[in-house]
Amino acid sequence: MAVTAAQPRVAIIGGGITGLAAAYFLQEAARTQERSLGITLLEASSRLGGKIVTERVGGFCIEAGPDSFLSRKPWARQLVEQLGLQDELVGIDPRYRRTYILRDGRLHRLPEGLFMFVPLNSEGLARSSLLSSAGKERMAMEPQIPPGPPGDESIADFVERRVGREALERLAEPLLTGIYAGRADRLSALATLPQLKELEQRAGSLVKGLAQAMSSRQTANPREEPVTPGDSAFLSLRGGLETLVEALVRRLGGITVRTGVQVLSLATGSGGSSAAYTLDLSDGSRLDADAVIITVPAFAAARLLETVCPDAVPPLREIRFVSVMTCALGFDRADVDHPLDGTGFLVPSREGRSITACTWVSSKWAHTAGLDQVLLRCYLGRDGEEQVLALSDDVVVELVRRELRELMGIDAAPTLARVYRWERAMPQYEVGHLERVAAVEQALARHPGLLVAGASYRGVGIPDCIRQGQAAAEQALSTLGTR
Repeated sequence: MAVTAAQPRVAIIGGGITGLAAAYFLQEAARTQERSLGITLLEASSRLGGKIVTERVGGFCIEAGPDSFLSRKPWARQLVEQLGLQDELVGIDPRYRRTYILRDGRLHRLPEGLFMFVPLNSEGLARSSLLSSAGKERMAMEPQIPPGPPGDESIADFVERRVGREALERLAEPLLTGIYAGRADRLSALATLPQLKELEQRAGSLVKGLAQAMSSRQTANPREEPVTPGDSAFLSLRGGLETLVEALVRRLGGITVRTGVQVLSLATGSGGSSAAYTLDLSDGSRLDADAVIITVPAFAAARLLETVCPDAVPPLREIRFVSVMTCALGFDRADVDHPLDGTGFLVPSREGRSITACTWVSSKWAHTAGLDQVLLRCYLGRDGEEQVLALSDDVVVELVRRELRELMGIDAAPTLARVYRWERAMPQYEVGHLERVAAVEQALARHPGLLVAGASYRGVGIPDCIRQGQAAAEQALSTLGTR
């Protein structure tokens, strides 16, 4: 689609999944509404997809970043279906839908009937070897604990109040570290556990609230949620998650996509242009736009907004980021004696290990390795434990191998090893996060057509990023419609 002077123009900064989704939904809406729209997507790196990176090598399908998305959040699944990839959807094999947590150097199965850290099955809790008798008794008391304050608080304060200190340290902290790579005493309960905070206020108890929600859902519409492959809580794509990126890019035929081009500055329209905003680019060119969707991380967005919207900069800079890495190891199945009878294990910080979690990838996702192969992926780095990022790849591989030897008895040398580093990749949703995001959005509201979206703000998962990209596209179109 050639851009003419009469066309409204939208610039999207950042070619990760949020930016790609924004571009796709802009294009589809313009086509549906028979509107002429000039869209330019700018990505500073040489590739699109952001943290979604799939490497296919030696019979393995390795995800360098996220390996799946939540099925109960519909936005990713819906986009997959719109792109015609529904037959590629795969769920976790029911035989392996169990997770382990490390306690005192041994792997213990996560208690049955648990919703995150909320005990919904007293028998499953009683059988668990992960928690002490006192810890189980304290968790069982949850329905008797009165609700706390409705405002924001740390995850640590919220969980400890509801189910006790032991459940915090052995369940909630490792579970949430795997999502945010953060500290429970700093992360915001309102930003990371909004449904549970709401349940506490409405029902007075998480156990009671979840039981009521499950009952009402079954009574009102037992098939409210679409059936997914194997009714798995997590979904992936048989060819790897980068298949989603590749399909999106193929569909952006009416959009100008420019990689290897960085936005140096953003200002209000200048010169003889009637556009609202002007972008100066690293290749020496200039781009005019009537709306700008910024999908880069908050710290990069802050730099771009210093001149055009300085009021948004302080709250953007208050959003901290943590660096992490993943280490993938491939083995011959004959060299691994461990049964690998689950999706993997999580490591509480109190265990003093370098790895924060290990996914038994080839058990979790059958498409990632051959029948005679094993693929494991370990995570390293979290808030306060980023020093491991300074180690060389070789040292990281040996460190991971040593810990897997101690925890899983794997002595064999891997047939493949990969280390993937993600600098400042994990935004920290600390107490007050939603207030900071609201302050950013309020500041931007004074500049019509200037928007931010992405993992820094209202959800870090793939579905959340797609949802934010779609919402930004709709807001941009609404702004253009008033001009």
